Amino acid sequence: MKRLSLFAAFALAAALSGHAFAQQGTPAPAAAGNQHMHAFDPQQQLQRLTRQLQLTPDQQAKIGPLLQQRDQQLQALRGDSTLRPADRRARAMSIMQDSESQIGALLTQPQRDKWKAMREKALERMQEKRGQGVPSSSGSSGG
Repeated sequence: MKRLSLFAAFALAAALSGHAFAQQGTPAPAAAGNQHMHAFDPQQQLQRLTRQLQLTPDQQAKIGPLLQQRDQQLQALRGDSTLRPADRRARAMSIMQDSESQIGALLTQPQRDKWKAMREKALERMQEKRGQGVPSSSGSSGG
């Protein structure tokens, strides 16, 4: 159950950044080194959200700083070697959930609906990529 929550938090990150998990072949400019945790470029995320959700200029002006703040918090968390992995994951999930609620409050209902669908799709992709085997339309997944 906890794993599903973790997947949901990271799926949110994927949804916020559009198709970052699906297009991992090209590293984001922010990930100059070999960062293992997901380093998303807030500007690219904002551009993707703007395209996919048709954000207004006012929404862009408010969401951009939220994405940057979230990115800074996650970078600081990555650099904190005093935390155990489980604590680091819990903090990351908290940061992501806080960011999600702040951004969701700025969206219209149709935008929130579309954003929710984007996050769910990202979660499915991530579970498939991690080998969790989401029993969707594939009948030969174990048996």
